[in-house]
Amino acid sequence: MGQASMARSLSLYCGRCAIVLAALAALPVFVSGARPIRIKGTVKRGESFRHKAGDGLMFGLDPTSGSDCQGWQVWVGPSEQAKTYASIATTPRRHGLIETDICGSDFRKNVNRPQEIRQFRFVATRSDYQVLEKAYEALDRNAMTAEQLSSEISRHGHVRTGTLKITGLAFGVGSQPIIERLDFTVELD
Repeated sequence: MGQASMARSLSLYCGRCAIVLAALAALPVFVSGARPIRIKGTVKRGESFRHKAGDGLMFGLDPTSGSDCQGWQVWVGPSEQAKTYASIATTPRRHGLIETDICGSDFRKNVNRPQEIRQFRFVATRSDYQVLEKAYEALDRNAMTAEQLSSEISRHGHVRTGTLKITGLAFGVGSQPIIERLDFTVELD
């Protein structure tokens, strides 16, 4: 691929990222009127964490072991088989690490990644998940504009918010930053 062609491809890619970010910024935040759910926990390297989060949902941390992230992925969903209710509503979707990824490398100096506070969004129902999924598929096929995506999500998708606060970290010794223990609190609205 020549430089001009690569530049055009990168420009289109960045434009699509901007469209997705604009559409997600327009998502309505659902306020149930109920008290926020608060969770406190500790997880060690390689371990998972699970906690019932009300409304038929679970909150979890799953260990990651990829070369780009040694740590955990935050998830919300109704079960182990359907745990992407946070990743579908948290930006930037499908393009690298997002707020729901907690990596040892996030805590190196001069890294442009979230640190102790991780804010994410999630849907609470299968039907809201399907609205987002279909809207993204249409956007990926260029069958929907950013404005149409935003409108579709506003009409049908209810998005809630979550915050994970890291209250303690213990790192292992080695050339790569690896988190040995993570203490945290979570609040789900």
